[in-house]
Amino acid sequence: VSSAQVTVNYKSSLQNDLSGLTRDKGLKLKLYAIYNDGNIDRAIELNISLQDCACCGANVASGVWKAFMCHNLGADETKDPFKPVKEIHGAMYQFGIGTEALSQADNLSNSGAVPGWNNPIPGNSEWNMVTQNPCLPGWRVPTLAEWQSVIDYNTIYYTADGGTSWSASAPTWSNGEEDNGIKFGDALVLPTAGVRNNGDGSLLSRGAQGYYWSSTNSGSSGRPLIFSSGFYSTTLLNPARSYGYSVRCVAE
Repeated sequence: VSSAQVTVNYKSSLQNDLSGLTRDKGLKLKLYAIYNDGNIDRAIELNISLQDCACCGANVASGVWKAFMCHNLGADETKDPFKPVKEIHGAMYQFGIGTEALSQADNLSNSGAVPGWNNPIPGNSEWNMVTQNPCLPGWRVPTLAEWQSVIDYNTIYYTADGGTSWSASAPTWSNGEEDNGIKFGDALVLPTAGVRNNGDGSLLSRGAQGYYWSSTNSGSSGRPLIFSSGFYSTTLLNPARSYGYSVRCVAE
């Protein structure tokens, strides 16, 4: 066995270059392991994909992975995205509007009516991902079909009290609890952040239900993913656009 000097030139901007890159958009690297089998030199090609270490997402078809952001928009991104504590509930958004209706801090501190709550929200079209996209570049609000695919192609688990113990047996969730959540597959956790009422912005169902906007509309209504303990659906509700729901961005 022989040894050789290897020179590695580290790219100082690599961390920034990889930020936000998902599994399907990672930087590609080819390495060649060269050895002698006793007669001739041989080479084995190794293909490497470099991506952001915060890798969250779910299947959207059989064997087809889609990256989602690890946190709800407006959440504390220093917190573990796989423990559904209240600090990752995030901000509340109204359908079709690219800015938050209520920050996470205000959402957690005030369960009552919100002065100046924007009601009603006019419109009869889908959420415009060009002019009103609340997500960062390269990300967008999922379609209703994508949320349905997440339900259809992933094993679903539940947890309570912000724990790390996940089970297919749904625990009992009650209004007012803060640290419950649902997990799709092994890498997408959605906390039960509840909903803000369309009339005055008051809080409903925190800890007991999760409401997540899609970009899909039904006339003047928005279309969400909704879940509670042992229940999940994309077909149950056609809510007014002025409700305040969570947003979890998906990769474009």
